[in-house]
Amino acid sequence: MRGKVKYVTRSIWFEECQSDHWCSDVHPVRYTNTYAVLYNGDEVDIDENDIRDYYDRSRITYDLVSELSNNLHNEWIEYYEDEDGDYCLDGELSDYI
Repeated sequence: MRGKVKYVTRSIWFEECQSDHWCSDVHPVRYTNTYAVLYNGDEVDIDENDIRDYYDRSRITYDLVSELSNNLHNEWIEYYEDEDGDYCLDGELSDYI
Protein backbone atom coordinates (compact mmCIF):
# COMPACT_ATOMS: atom_id res chain seq x y z
CA MET A 1 0.00 0.00 0.00
CA ARG A 2 1.05 3.58 -0.45
CA GLY A 3 0.17 6.76 1.43
CA LYS A 4 1.23 10.33 2.11
CA VAL A 5 2.46 11.26 5.61
CA LYS A 6 0.57 13.95 7.50
CA TYR A 7 2.70 13.84 10.66
CA VAL A 8 4.67 11.51 12.96
CA THR A 9 3.89 11.03 16.63
CA ARG A 10 4.90 8.78 19.52
CA SER A 11 2.81 7.02 22.15
CA ILE A 12 4.15 6.14 25.59
CA TRP A 13 2.24 4.03 28.09
CA PHE A 14 2.90 1.99 31.20
CA GLU A 15 1.51 -1.38 32.28
CA GLU A 16 1.88 -2.79 35.76
CA CYS A 17 3.65 -6.12 35.90
CA GLN A 18 0.99 -8.61 37.00
CA SER A 19 3.27 -11.64 37.45
CA ASP A 20 5.26 -9.99 40.29
CA HIS A 21 2.31 -8.17 41.81
CA TRP A 22 3.02 -9.37 45.37
CA CYS A 23 6.73 -8.60 45.18
CA SER A 24 7.86 -5.53 47.11
CA ASP A 25 9.88 -4.12 44.19
CA VAL A 26 7.30 -3.84 41.40
CA HIS A 27 7.60 -1.23 38.67
CA PRO A 28 5.36 -0.72 35.67
CA VAL A 29 6.73 -1.70 32.26
CA ARG A 30 7.16 1.18 29.81
CA TYR A 31 6.07 0.72 26.19
CA THR A 32 6.56 3.11 23.28
CA ASN A 33 5.41 3.24 19.68
CA THR A 34 6.38 5.74 16.99
CA TYR A 35 4.09 5.94 13.99
CA ALA A 36 3.24 8.05 10.97
CA VAL A 37 -0.32 9.28 10.56
CA LEU A 38 -1.29 9.37 6.89
CA TYR A 39 -3.77 11.67 5.18
CA ASN A 40 -6.10 8.68 4.68
CA GLY A 41 -6.16 8.09 8.47
CA ASP A 42 -3.95 4.98 8.57
CA GLU A 43 -1.29 4.79 11.29
CA VAL A 44 1.96 3.21 10.11
CA ASP A 45 4.45 1.91 12.71
CA ILE A 46 8.06 3.01 12.29
CA ASP A 47 10.77 0.80 13.81
CA GLU A 48 12.30 2.79 16.68
CA ASN A 49 15.69 1.13 16.24
CA ASP A 50 15.65 2.32 12.63
CA ILE A 51 14.98 5.88 13.87
CA ARG A 52 17.88 5.67 16.34
CA ASP A 53 20.21 4.33 13.65
CA TYR A 54 19.22 6.91 11.02
CA TYR A 55 19.65 9.91 13.36
CA ASP A 56 22.60 8.34 15.25
CA ARG A 57 20.93 8.82 18.64
CA SER A 58 20.58 6.55 21.64
CA ARG A 59 17.24 8.02 22.77
CA ILE A 60 14.11 9.14 21.00
CA THR A 61 13.07 12.52 22.39
CA TYR A 62 10.17 14.84 21.64
CA ASP A 63 12.50 17.00 19.53
CA LEU A 64 13.66 13.99 17.51
CA VAL A 65 10.05 12.96 16.81
CA SER A 66 9.33 16.54 15.74
CA GLU A 67 12.34 16.51 13.40
CA LEU A 68 11.25 13.16 11.96
CA SER A 69 7.75 14.51 11.47
CA ASN A 70 9.12 17.53 9.58
CA ASN A 71 11.32 15.29 7.42
CA LEU A 72 8.49 12.89 6.52
CA HIS A 73 5.71 15.49 6.12
CA ASN A 74 4.03 15.13 2.68
CA GLU A 75 6.34 12.25 1.70
CA TRP A 76 4.89 9.17 0.01
CA ILE A 77 5.65 5.94 1.86
CA GLU A 78 5.02 2.27 1.17
CA TYR A 79 3.55 0.15 3.94
CA TYR A 80 2.02 -3.26 4.54
CA GLU A 81 -0.35 -4.95 6.95
CA ASP A 82 1.29 -7.51 9.25
CA GLU A 83 -0.28 -10.67 10.66
CA ASP A 84 -1.67 -8.74 13.67
CA GLY A 85 -3.49 -6.27 11.42
CA ASP A 86 -1.08 -3.40 12.13
CA TYR A 87 0.43 -1.27 9.38
CA CYS A 88 4.23 -1.23 9.19
CA LEU A 89 6.68 0.79 7.13
CA ASP A 90 7.87 -1.17 4.12
CA GLY A 91 11.67 -0.90 3.91
CA GLU A 92 13.91 1.31 5.98
CA LEU A 93 13.43 4.88 7.12
CA SER A 94 16.39 6.01 4.98
CA ASP A 95 14.42 4.95 1.89
CA TYR A 96 11.95 7.80 2.46
CA ILE A 97 14.04 10.66 3.85
